[in-house]
Amino acid sequence: MAASTPDARNEIHVSTDTSAIAPARHFIANEFVDSISGQTFDVVNPVTEQVVTTAARGDVDDVGAAVGAAQQAFESGEWSRAKPSFRRQVLMKAADLIDARYPEILRREALEMGHPIGNPVQGPSRSAWNLRFFAMEQELAGDHAFNRDDNLRTYTMSDPVGVFAVISPWNAPFMLSTWKLAPALAYGNSVVHKPSELSPLSIGVLGEIFQEAGLPAGAYNTVLGFGKEAGAPLVEHHDVVGVTFTGSPGTARDIATRVAPQLKRTSFELGGKSAVLVFADADLSRCVPTVAAGIFSNTGQLCIAGSRILVQRPIYDQFIEAFAAEAAGWVPGDPNDPATRLGPIVNKAQYDKVTGYIDVARSEGRVLHGGGRPAGRDTGYFVEPTIIVDVEPTARVCQEEIFGPVAVVMPFDTAEEALAIANGTDYGLAGYIWSESQRTVHDVAARLHTGMIWANCFFERDLRQPFGGVKQSGMGREGGGHSREFFTETRFVAFPTTPR
Repeated sequence: MAASTPDARNEIHVSTDTSAIAPARHFIANEFVDSISGQTFDVVNPVTEQVVTTAARGDVDDVGAAVGAAQQAFESGEWSRAKPSFRRQVLMKAADLIDARYPEILRREALEMGHPIGNPVQGPSRSAWNLRFFAMEQELAGDHAFNRDDNLRTYTMSDPVGVFAVISPWNAPFMLSTWKLAPALAYGNSVVHKPSELSPLSIGVLGEIFQEAGLPAGAYNTVLGFGKEAGAPLVEHHDVVGVTFTGSPGTARDIATRVAPQLKRTSFELGGKSAVLVFADADLSRCVPTVAAGIFSNTGQLCIAGSRILVQRPIYDQFIEAFAAEAAGWVPGDPNDPATRLGPIVNKAQYDKVTGYIDVARSEGRVLHGGGRPAGRDTGYFVEPTIIVDVEPTARVCQEEIFGPVAVVMPFDTAEEALAIANGTDYGLAGYIWSESQRTVHDVAARLHTGMIWANCFFERDLRQPFGGVKQSGMGREGGGHSREFFTETRFVAFPTTPR
């Protein structure tokens, strides 16, 4: 199965006119509504640093309304007990609508987070594939049946569970939302979606799409707002059976504490400080541009970013020279320009965090390339692609997630040394190996303490495989059967076939 990609992707031109962006509103029971309190918050364009619109500011009352609608929809059975073929039909239509509205989604992501329209990281087309994949998976996946001693037949049943809270991040807002929504809905659950307060614009399209696709009212709901005001009451609500969350370890710990008294199921995909291990036999013609994309795409705002680049000493100088030349091609610019590869940091707080780490790097090592505001960019939260060298593996910039276009490059001599450095953090989300030796790849992969490993590539996905991390990078897995296990309740029936 392969992702569907619009033919016109390279010809998309997104208008910079913001007058058509209406205020973002909650989506509850198939209607767009304001907050019960009437409160709103500003949505700021990271390129201009100007307010482009407002968004409804949800709280416990809005959460209550959304969960109530979701629970009512679940109990009605219109979606939870629908035929798999009907659920497939609705989700397939929603996927088609995502493809049709691809330019608009790109425009909204460019406005709210500065994502370049011409350089998406598995963006809207992958979002459509998320829906198509799970639409087919839920219909084709079968339950298990057994026959013991020819007189006891047993079979399993996988049923929807109830109302799930889906809490999605801002760094790839549309795609990462559908990654969680697709299986939650495909298996018959209802959803209350709390997106990041930094990305409410693109999410509004989802409500319209599900509405047009024929999803029953209340099966999908959105509450906009901030974590303490909307997220906390959502995860604590007694009718919410589970929480799937992508974000920071600190927020995950807070969610875990809040849901523990009710023993809710949770799935956490958290941060990373992923290492790239480049061995002396690596094909640098493929390796260097791919490694650059792994840290500079999406302005480094990727949980799986390869932010620590470990290079075997015989090719270290050659790699550094080629990598700096590649970084120079990542010129920050207007995300509405299809030629732009590097957009701004999402907001002022994140910009200050990233530039603060670059200041720390000047005392811990040496900034080889970048490290400042791009020339000619007096406004906007822009940071040059930055390369740091001559730093110890224990330095803060090697241990803490920066979440910006900042790469640390370090030499190593042996595989054992590289593994010690790679595994020497509290994170364990992704790892990358570059070598032409299959023996090296498999040996190193077996000893990397990460949830996901890519060899000689970056972020190539098969949605049947588990996505998630170890240590502070998360708990639980989603993808294929792993999502099916999380979003369904598995039961069994046993009955004798002969008299007892």
